[in-house]
Amino acid sequence: MFNFFGSKKKVKPIEITSQNFNELVYNSDKPVVIDFYATWCQPCQVMISLMNRMSKEEDLQEKITLGVTDIDKNPELARHFGIKSVPTLIFIHNQKVYERQNGLLPYPILKSKIEDFAMSVKNE
Repeated sequence: MFNFFGSKKKVKPIEITSQNFNELVYNSDKPVVIDFYATWCQPCQVMISLMNRMSKEEDLQEKITLGVTDIDKNPELARHFGIKSVPTLIFIHNQKVYERQNGLLPYPILKSKIEDFAMSVKNE
């Protein structure tokens, strides 16, 4: 039987919280990119839509974990990473911060940065 209305699996970045950080980031074998955002921040809403789009990129799904963290719900994570402005991306692998990117990026540049990060840590 055909499903013409399709129930495509909705792939989104995972919600990183203080409670699941160790499990999903600290102990992860895959590199992780976390988007720190606030619900009241307009550029953050754009970045979240870009991260949602990025999470659907099949070539990246096996290589990297994409996550989002609401700074108002997780102030201890924001404090830990020294988040002073949003959106801020933190690139993490093997319990080490490799890079941080403040501000909104155009999609092609965001994708390139994430792909480059995934490839660079793969070669370690």
